[in-house]
Amino acid sequence: MEPTVFLAVAGVVAAASVVGIAVVRIVPAGHRGVVIRIGRPARTRPPGLVAIVPLVERLQLLPCNPAPIDPLSVSAVTQDGVEVRLVVCVLWSVADPMTAVRASTDVATATVGAVERALHHLAAAVDLATLLRDRESVVSQVPAVARPVVARFGVDLVDVDLLDAEVRLGPQLLRLLS
Repeated sequence: MEPTVFLAVAGVVAAASVVGIAVVRIVPAGHRGVVIRIGRPARTRPPGLVAIVPLVERLQLLPCNPAPIDPLSVSAVTQDGVEVRLVVCVLWSVADPMTAVRASTDVATATVGAVERALHHLAAAVDLATLLRDRESVVSQVPAVARPVVARFGVDLVDVDLLDAEVRLGPQLLRLLS
């Protein structure tokens, strides 16, 4: 084989491999790939090989397995004015990758904010005695309260567990005890 033919074949093979590397991406198991074309989400891809158009598209990977946010510490005020600190563990997952990519904020931050607001709302609706006595039933309502908020970000709350509930000894509690 002549050297020029060999160099031409080697050049074509090298160019094809460079283009192949630029075009093919891998979406690992437990993730979803969102192909973003010119800054806008175009399509969702399952795990496996994904072909993209170089310089026009890029691939953003989103984990779809449940992810924990723990511990999340929230200070809230009960209906009778006593400050209580609740420590919860939140398990969440991406339910809609396209919506999660379109969200203007980080989905984990949005999930934390929604759970905090739900805990504030639920603590403000009960008095201290009810909160401490029925704390598991109060915390079990958090997903129902926060789910409509996190659904706008493509997230689903899988579970919320109460780890600890602390009450500060303050003037409001002393007034209640006397």
